[in-house]
Amino acid sequence: MKYLKWLLKFSITVALLWWVFSRIDLESVSQAIGKADKLLLALAFVPYLASRVTAAVRLTTILQAHKVGLSHYGGLHLHWISMFYGMFLPGGLGGDAYKLLRLKQHFPAQGTMLLTRILLWDRIIGFVMLGFLAGVIGMSRFYHNALVFAIPALALPGAGVLWWSAKKWLPGIISVLGRILLLSLGTQVFQIICTGFLLYSMGETDHWADYALLFLLSSIATVFPLSIGGIGVRELVYLRGSVLLGVSEPIAVTVSVLFDIIVTATAVTGAALVIGERSERGAKVVSE
Repeated sequence: MKYLKWLLKFSITVALLWWVFSRIDLESVSQAIGKADKLLLALAFVPYLASRVTAAVRLTTILQAHKVGLSHYGGLHLHWISMFYGMFLPGGLGGDAYKLLRLKQHFPAQGTMLLTRILLWDRIIGFVMLGFLAGVIGMSRFYHNALVFAIPALALPGAGVLWWSAKKWLPGIISVLGRILLLSLGTQVFQIICTGFLLYSMGETDHWADYALLFLLSSIATVFPLSIGGIGVRELVYLRGSVLLGVSEPIAVTVSVLFDIIVTATAVTGAALVIGERSERGAKVVSE
């Protein structure tokens, strides 16, 4: 069953990529990548890696607020391995499932329900920040459209619902809510800077807000696990969004492809930590 789920996600990923690349000039994408400034492409990794650090610290901050004594270093180690599992392994053992499994092993006294709620709220905070930033940029981009005023009209009651829900379901998070919101903001800002490097590497210096909005909307779409690592879904959002925003389709899709390469390459490095963990367990069994 787990391999069937992975096969389905793989099929969706391939189908989405085929659909996207059948509707754009592949030669333009290839030329854009070939002519890109390689130094700027390499520098794009820096803000993305910084975003992974802030995301890991956000989770450990919530855990520590609930007396789960995971250090920030331990949280970063956990986060890196979960990226690898979430990207590459078939079945239901995704990144969050791995985190829950490891946290239960190291902190059995905390209870599965509490740890599950913490992981869920870590996701919720990230999703809320994506929506907030997308709303802010959307308002600046479409200020002439009366519909954008629905965004601030919904923001205040939305914040109230978030506060009430957190206080009811995970009250310990209230004391660190401001800190984790800032960490979540940093995570998304770092990733937007990453896409900025990708754009500048191809000589694209205009429509920065449009591409930032496309990135945020694609990140919201990839929250739903339809494809492997969000690949295909991100390209689809960039393609359709570029048409609506009037920006270059080949550049938009190229940015999404390059960003997926960065995400995948970073996740691959988690394999080294997985191998290290298994070696330590093997050595422990031998010594016993």
